[in-house]
Amino acid sequence: MYLKYIRHKRQWGELQRGTLYTVHLEPNEKGGYNEHLKMIGDVYEICPGALLPTTLIYPVGMRRIDGRMRLVFGSVFRQSMLYLIEFGARERFFMELYCALHEHEEVRLEVAEND
Repeated sequence: MYLKYIRHKRQWGELQRGTLYTVHLEPNEKGGYNEHLKMIGDVYEICPGALLPTTLIYPVGMRRIDGRMRLVFGSVFRQSMLYLIEFGARERFFMELYCALHEHEEVRLEVAEND
């Protein structure tokens, strides 16, 4: 499973906001790949430390905090959690993510900045 998180430039108080997508790669005529994004939903990024993870590709995991599931990514010193805002999207997404992780499927998240 390949995901893409695009951070919005504007801060929302202590929280960073963005949009989470699934990525489907299709081969093109030039021997490369085209990205097709399908929106999962808007998210809040919660960073317990002072520094947000940089724009890279990270393995992801799931964590339940205060009864709510969150997507976790980053390195040891720069770790963030994504919280899906919409309830319906959140339930579907975390069920798919749980199944992928349970089947030992590699799940990666690319972090990008909104231009």
